Amino acid sequence: MALLPWPKPYLKVRDFKVSLRGMYIRASLALVGEGLEPRQGVCIGVSADGLVESIEGWGSCPADSLGGSWAVALPQPANAHVHSADGAFPEFGPELGLHDLVAPPKGLKYRLLGSLGHAETVASIARTYWAAYARGVGLLADFREGGGAGCTKAQLARASLPKDMDVLVLGTPGPGFPEGCSGLGLSSPLDYPLSLVSELAAKHRPSLTHVAEDPINRAMEDLEIAIAARFTAVVHGTYLSRGDLEALAEAGIGLVMCPRSNMWHSLRPPPVAEALTAGVRLGLGTDNAAWSEPDPWGEAEAALLIARQQGLRDAPGKVLEALLVGGYRALGLSPRPIEEGLRAHLLLVNGRDSGILSALDLMSAIVKRARGWLVARVDGTSYVDLSSYRAPHL
Repeated sequence: MALLPWPKPYLKVRDFKVSLRGMYIRASLALVGEGLEPRQGVCIGVSADGLVESIEGWGSCPADSLGGSWAVALPQPANAHVHSADGAFPEFGPELGLHDLVAPPKGLKYRLLGSLGHAETVASIARTYWAAYARGVGLLADFREGGGAGCTKAQLARASLPKDMDVLVLGTPGPGFPEGCSGLGLSSPLDYPLSLVSELAAKHRPSLTHVAEDPINRAMEDLEIAIAARFTAVVHGTYLSRGDLEALAEAGIGLVMCPRSNMWHSLRPPPVAEALTAGVRLGLGTDNAAWSEPDPWGEAEAALLIARQQGLRDAPGKVLEALLVGGYRALGLSPRPIEEGLRAHLLLVNGRDSGILSALDLMSAIVKRARGWLVARVDGTSYVDLSSYRAPHL
């Protein structure tokens, strides 16, 4: 199928592939490795083939290095759950409850999506993807409605982006499924016979499903079905108990929470504090593009506030881990740490003007302040100025 000529957003890109020595990045602070170890005054050397070849002291950087004393180097976050296409209808249905809005097949969302033409759908998905890219996202997991046809539209949208942001297109059973899909994304395991759910979850990996988003579905034992079917991860978990979370951890099944979405739909805040201490692999997602921009930094701040309200005072480091590492791990994928020998995937944040570099609580400062001060993303030898981002007119 021919790719449609979608306009690109405006971004300033510096590509260093022509340089035999690669590039160097100075940062007053970097979070290094999967453990997010804070290191002061670093010089990150990136080879000509895009690998991090050294993380050394500040003084080892040449004069023409990128970054500077203002810079904080962070790994790229995962947005582990979005619905991209309904961003075509921002803020629809504020007077409706969750099921009237999004329950398939007759929820308002599905009727609105059905009114879109092919090009309009692809354009809406592409806008969501570009918005995530501009927020420094390294991995986006997209639940696509409409079977294989829905996944194919997502792949067309994906082709308009640089290859540096990974997109998981998780499809639902329907016409043409699983063509174009890179995994399974179910609205609920209650929608199908258990034998079919188990077959789908085993055959199409990674496999995800919504679970316990509201008390009705939890009472119908959607979690038990998901555990029995051995999904890769479940999404929401708004009405899970401590015992439920421990059962997920024991089964090795990840959890993706979307606190802003839950609260927008007048549901209770999810049990963030319990999830952070129950041993479950926790990631964060922004859910429907209709109501939340695909900004996982905002999701992390909401999760931190909820965890504190729920009594967990040492939450900042755990929330940051969920944002920068846990979302990848919850989906069974490798994260993107700043680490020697791995491909360079990192963000540069203005830590001076944001207050991060002078903060007494570093992890809280990063969770709460980084989102408004993203300067650049580095992928291999590509340096993209995020401050120059202008959304495409699609």
